[in-house]
Amino acid sequence: MTIGEYIVEKLSLWSVIYSDALIEAELSKLNLIATEEYASNNAEKVDLFFYNILPEMLLMPENVREGGYSISYDKKAMESYYSLLSQRLGRPNLLPKPTITDISNEW
Repeated sequence: MTIGEYIVEKLSLWSVIYSDALIEAELSKLNLIATEEYASNNAEKVDLFFYNILPEMLLMPENVREGGYSISYDKKAMESYYSLLSQRLGRPNLLPKPTITDISNEW
């Protein structure tokens, strides 16, 4: 399986389609080629590929409907995978965390 095939398969788990041109552009930032064989020696760089693109992808709307045609993806699963990757790669989790604000002293 090539790196490009692996990426397309992984994204299809979340029902996301990412163009070949964008995949190539992002892989080139990591000195990888989509036609290169996916192996353990480049797996960390492929994880870094997902770490780099997922925050931008999470900004997309979850559901799009037009003229009887509908597209949706599993945003929660992508957020969970991103959190796992950031931990695995020792990188900061750039997704906002929910916070609780104590306003009891204002009553």
